[in-house]
Amino acid sequence: MSITKDLNVFQAATMAIFLVIGAIGIVLFATSKAGIGNNQYKGVVWGVLPKTTIDAALDVYSAQGIDPNFTYVEYPEAGFGQAILRAVAEGRGPDAIIFPDTMYYDQLGKLVTIPTQTISAREFADTYIDAGNMFTVVGGIKAIPLLTDPMVMYYNKTMLTSAGLLYPPKTWSELAGMTNKITRKQDDGVINRAFVALGEYANILYAKEILYTLLSQAGIQLSYYDPGIGYYISGIAKAPNGGSAFAGATDATTVTESVLTYYTDFANPLKPTYTWNRAIAPSRDAFLAQNLAVYFGPASEVEYIRSRNPNLNFAIAPMPQENPNRKVVQGKTYALGFLITSQNVATVYPEVTKYFTENSMIQALADSLRIAPAKRALVDSAAGARDSVDLSIIYESAKYARNWIDPNPFGSNLVLETLIEAITSGKQTAGEAIQDASDRIDSLYLGQ
Repeated sequence: MSITKDLNVFQAATMAIFLVIGAIGIVLFATSKAGIGNNQYKGVVWGVLPKTTIDAALDVYSAQGIDPNFTYVEYPEAGFGQAILRAVAEGRGPDAIIFPDTMYYDQLGKLVTIPTQTISAREFADTYIDAGNMFTVVGGIKAIPLLTDPMVMYYNKTMLTSAGLLYPPKTWSELAGMTNKITRKQDDGVINRAFVALGEYANILYAKEILYTLLSQAGIQLSYYDPGIGYYISGIAKAPNGGSAFAGATDATTVTESVLTYYTDFANPLKPTYTWNRAIAPSRDAFLAQNLAVYFGPASEVEYIRSRNPNLNFAIAPMPQENPNRKVVQGKTYALGFLITSQNVATVYPEVTKYFTENSMIQALADSLRIAPAKRALVDSAAGARDSVDLSIIYESAKYARNWIDPNPFGSNLVLETLIEAITSGKQTAGEAIQDASDRIDSLYLGQ
């Protein structure tokens, strides 16, 4: 990746902005800890979590005569970033936001840094699961993790048992070996029943999340922070510090290529694992129609799938892991952050965090949404999962959930779709497609 004069100017400006933001954060939170502020001010929190869920969790406090000194306004995830930007420009923005990690990079410069004087690095690490580490920065944190929605494996129990398979696959090798036991093809090659939705991109929901999981398990980072240039860059063609992805690998490109070969072979008619192609209905629809045995999706879809097809005999299991010593699964994390444009952080921060850092509040939110809390103590005790097989799997998966700092969810989706289609169509060699995708991810971080 070349470093141009324009890039150096951009980086310098960015660093200056972040230094100012960091200073603002330290001053505001130092003020907050001193108890200075207008206690009559009623804070405003915007977020993507359902208002009914937030209100129900707060009702417990209201019943005790404790009324939260803030209001919560729900926004749809699509367009939330633009709504914040527009409101801030008009001088009517919220004090704090609850957002998914897919919005983090876009909001990074708008969030106050909560300094280590308020939450120490040790306290944060001991309190929150590793999925929350993405919100840490030099000198503090940008957001407080609340909930994590890990990817899981949905499987049709009837299909597996009919094929003599009593257990879902635990490793990717086992998964590949089961393919021909369930896939059904006509003489002309048309697939009537697929085993697993892998190999393509456009008709596989959460293809990006699946690829992230596979690459991370192999030791590849979709992106990482390069201190040499002070910016994020892609890791699919080059590991941090120019090293190998892990011991024994020649370089990151080689490892990435092996992962993509495994993935795309499921859509290659010449391979024994062939089970999927572009003509099949979208993966979740195929699973609901009982034309697909294994579907990878977020844990939050369990009730949705059950309601869409009550006759579907399915269960969930953890995503396959090839190496038990390097478990990773993609997990979407929701977090609470405070905006630098708020004039009332000193007042709002203690009023809001005394609820959203409380175990009972976080557990109530997790129970309502049927996903995992982002606090270690709650995940470890698994109080909300003792009577539910589904929740026990969701909580266990949350322990090793991770995600990347996506520079542009829409743009990175196009990059990865182009990458997969370049390989499956034969337009490029895997090495060429990987390098192109790496360059395009780098460009996304530069806003190009």
